[in-house]
Amino acid sequence: MPVSGLHCASCVAKVERTVSELRGVRSVSVDLAGRLVVVEYEPRRDLGARQLRQAVERLGYQVLGQGESMAQVQQLSDEALEREQGRLTLRLQVSAFLSIFLLAGGWMKLSPYTVFLLAIPLQIWGGWHFHKGLYHSLLRRSADMNTLVSLSTWASFLYSAYVTFLPETVPAAARQTQWDAVAGLITLITFGRWLESKTRGKTHEAVMRLMRIAPKTVRALRGGEERTLALSEVSVGEIIRVHPGEQVGLDGLVESGSTTIDESLLTGESLPVEKSPGSHVWGGTINKTGSIDVKVMRPGSESALARIVEAVRAAQASKPRIQKFADRVAAAFVPAVILIGTATALLWALYGPEPKVMLALSALVSVFAVACPCALGLATPLAIIAGMGRAAEMGVFIRNAEMLEDIGDVDVVVFDKTGTLTFGKPQVVEALPAKGSLAQLLSYAMAAEERSEHPFAAAVLAFARAAGAKPAPVEFFEAFPGRGVLIRSGGRLVRTGSLAWLKGEGVDIPPETDHPRRPGSFLGVAVDSDFLGAFVLEDTIRPTAKEAVRRLTRMGLEVILVSGDRHEIAYRLAEQAGIDRVFAGVLPEEKARIVERLQSEGKTVAMVGEGFNDAPALSHADVGIALATGTDIAIEAADMTVMNPDLTMLATGIQLSQRIRRVIWQNLFWAFAYNVVLIPVAAGALYPHFGIWLKPMYAGAAMALSSISVALNSFRLRRYDGKEE
Repeated sequence: MPVSGLHCASCVAKVERTVSELRGVRSVSVDLAGRLVVVEYEPRRDLGARQLRQAVERLGYQVLGQGESMAQVQQLSDEALEREQGRLTLRLQVSAFLSIFLLAGGWMKLSPYTVFLLAIPLQIWGGWHFHKGLYHSLLRRSADMNTLVSLSTWASFLYSAYVTFLPETVPAAARQTQWDAVAGLITLITFGRWLESKTRGKTHEAVMRLMRIAPKTVRALRGGEERTLALSEVSVGEIIRVHPGEQVGLDGLVESGSTTIDESLLTGESLPVEKSPGSHVWGGTINKTGSIDVKVMRPGSESALARIVEAVRAAQASKPRIQKFADRVAAAFVPAVILIGTATALLWALYGPEPKVMLALSALVSVFAVACPCALGLATPLAIIAGMGRAAEMGVFIRNAEMLEDIGDVDVVVFDKTGTLTFGKPQVVEALPAKGSLAQLLSYAMAAEERSEHPFAAAVLAFARAAGAKPAPVEFFEAFPGRGVLIRSGGRLVRTGSLAWLKGEGVDIPPETDHPRRPGSFLGVAVDSDFLGAFVLEDTIRPTAKEAVRRLTRMGLEVILVSGDRHEIAYRLAEQAGIDRVFAGVLPEEKARIVERLQSEGKTVAMVGEGFNDAPALSHADVGIALATGTDIAIEAADMTVMNPDLTMLATGIQLSQRIRRVIWQNLFWAFAYNVVLIPVAAGALYPHFGIWLKPMYAGAAMALSSISVALNSFRLRRYDGKEE
């Protein structure tokens, strides 16, 4: 639900506490920067969207709508933010104009009554957004930032009005109006809120950019003619045509034609990628050179771009563990400030020097004005929105904010080999028939590998098709991750997979095939217990693998290679990449056990993989990192997904995560330190010995400055360039 009226951490705490108490609500999270309330609940007769809206609105906030995805409601929130910025701009301009007369009334020789008349619209209209918040806080018997500001300005306004009209009833030393406090508090805090809203809007730029440039229509081929249709009107399986210079409308496979595609929108990689029949293309990317026909594989709502926007929105709305602690502190913050301010005013009124009334009022107003739950509430969400938005632009997607703490603590990075350190596109360099003909070997291999997702399967299929082979009929299929596949064809059991697995199934492998010094990886084929032959495959290391390992090592991380391939293949690749520690010949479940063993040594483990076989290890790791070129199951199991094929982006993603966490801690430290230091100063702690008194106007300026500093510090993340630190 997009909600207007959320301004500080106290608002967050109230909404989360109230909504979470409803029966059937599983979780509730308030994204203060995005003004969104995200609720996961179990629908009941007495709990639905209407009841959730009512619960929030009873607290005095306005629910602008609701939806089942972040993208659906973010537009409403963004529009509300634009309207709020417009209102704040007008309010700020008028308040600043009126403040000139209140601050310079003596110099301009204005009558005290004229100044009072000018103060009325400033106090009532200029500060209306604060007074409205006070009204709602009284209705819900709670307090927030608006409560503090409104009480401060009303105290100053009413005292100044009293001094203006009844000066003889006030001691001579206390006959000082507080119009500068009224003007300073309303104008400066409104300015802080305006600047904060502008900065907050900029932190959303990355996702807003993705949404703005997402394609709206495609050229669908129907009846042999091109028809321009909205994305929602095109079905999976239809053919769309993309001309040079146009956006690819939907995710799909190239049916005909060849071209180069600019995929920088998704991957951050500026170099175009060549595409030919059978290649994947993604909605939102730019077709550069040739015309292509694309078979649609996913509807627009499930395209890679749509899922990325949704994932980034959800991640930006999530909270790290430290923010949950800050929210608990903020929930008690405003009531504590009200108690401190009231107690301070009483102490000055009872025991302070003359003018006691002036000192008591000034202390009360300054304490209320200087306390800033805004900074506490914005410290984490602004850093997360800015940092995760920047990561998305660079092609790195982090599942949620809680993972930032785990990513920042990583000690060990474990790489899978095939498709991760290598391209994952091995080629068959030789076929070795052992029994029967080559045609028979190819026929059974095709039948088995047509349904497999392993990179070896694609290589064998390409080799067999090039040789003109036809697949044998398949009556049954079963995959054994990390080992191979089993089919039944013509009543016979056919196994294709690693030689070690075939041996374990009772297949006798000829010594000349299983020679340890023989280069390349092997895929064996057996029918019943007879070994038909094998294919020799070779893969190529990614050109950025060595640099990626170097960067990770320079960051102080241990890098390990795990592979189900033979020892000779794994160690040769590790040497090329600069990796010292290797686990070779391991099965998928053994990869997960290796991760657990490292964790038992007290290490925080990141696992990098891309295949079906890697999903168990990715799930067991503290941080699972998947390459977007991999399988959907690996991506679903991962906590971080890297779209860019450049492996150095792994180090960039980890560094950016660490930087986001560091900015969060900086923001929280300064937000807490600011209040710890300035509240006693505002209460007059330095006045008896040093004669230092924090005037209300300066207290208001300091309050605005704290929120602005948090926003600007977070905004630095938008300029992160991915270079080594």
